[in-house]
Amino acid sequence: MTTRTVEPAAAPRGVATRDAGAPRVVHLIEALGPGGAERLLYTNLKHFGGRVRGTVFTVFPNATHWAEPIRELGITVESLGCRGPRDLPRGIARLRAWLGANRTDLLHTHLWAANVVGRVAGRLAGVPVLSSVHNPDHEQEAWADGAQVGALKRRMVRAIDRWTAHFGCTRMLAVSEYVRQSAHRHLGFPLSRIELLYNPIDIEALSAPTHRTRAELMGECGVPDESVVLLNVARVSPQKGLLYAIRAMPRVLSRHPSSHLVSVGATTDPQWLEHLRAEAHAAGVAERVHFLGARTDVADFLRACDLFVFPSLYEGLGIALIEAMAAGCACVATESGPIPEVVRDGVDGLLVAPRDADALAATVCALLEDPARRATLGRTARESALTRFEPRSSANKLIGIYQSVIDQAARHETERR
Repeated sequence: MTTRTVEPAAAPRGVATRDAGAPRVVHLIEALGPGGAERLLYTNLKHFGGRVRGTVFTVFPNATHWAEPIRELGITVESLGCRGPRDLPRGIARLRAWLGANRTDLLHTHLWAANVVGRVAGRLAGVPVLSSVHNPDHEQEAWADGAQVGALKRRMVRAIDRWTAHFGCTRMLAVSEYVRQSAHRHLGFPLSRIELLYNPIDIEALSAPTHRTRAELMGECGVPDESVVLLNVARVSPQKGLLYAIRAMPRVLSRHPSSHLVSVGATTDPQWLEHLRAEAHAAGVAERVHFLGARTDVADFLRACDLFVFPSLYEGLGIALIEAMAAGCACVATESGPIPEVVRDGVDGLLVAPRDADALAATVCALLEDPARRATLGRTARESALTRFEPRSSANKLIGIYQSVIDQAARHETERR
């Protein structure tokens, strides 16, 4: 599936089935790969229910995992066609021209490159910009995520983010209080202009019926049906802490010999995947660790697992963890960043220190040995997630924020005149 690249003089395009009186919002995101921000965009669009009229733009054309599902909602998907950071000025020019040719009430941007492009283009086109901040981009742990990035480049990236925020961002939207405080601290953006709105989850997708038994699902993956299944759903990258789950496996297996660790998630760093395979082999657990890559049947795995493990080193919020909770999984996660905003330790999940394989193993073993507590944590987790991260309520709040930003921009324009 390819995404069409717009040219500077693009003609107006709309969605005829949408309410003509609804606000016209352009959603700009880096790409439409299988990540959390992309999934969030789809979930929000799905639950707007015609109350927002929109077009989705990507900065880069290469990742299109969510492009077709978004089109199936009746929403146009375009690309600015940038091939890398050096193309961002061209992306700004293309978006500015499109905004000038198409009535737009609000530009909503997601992720660093889209935030930078959208803020500048929006300011030059006279369109208010709401920037979503999904990650603690400028925290030390984010820069230590396996990437060889020098201090000078880090300072440049933050300086560009900071300058564009003050130049062209009307308001920000943070996915957690942790991210909200981080954006304020590193970008100098006023807290009064940073809204907090937790990511919703797609409850309908999680509730869809499965057509396979656990035995069939596990059989496809080479996992015996009688196994104890420890599931991790996350990108295969250093950030997600899967290394520590692998290091915990020898101790888990010494007490629960039928255990298997199943990883479901896209591989964004092939070298890191090979490193994890080598770690599993060195620990003698290679046959008990399964890397399945990106899947469309995550809900089936959530229903099939015995325990969900989420040893992440840092997060913006942790949407995969919330989805596991909503599916009724007992969860063991790390107490890093915003995760304590999601999991109440001992109430709807258990938290351990990040990078502590021994603590992770001990907690996993304790839960495997206490089925009653595991069931109680799963029930409480489901109730909590379905209450706090319900998508329709979140969509209503987001539409309210849209209208507030649009009204504010209109008032300023009236005052200016």
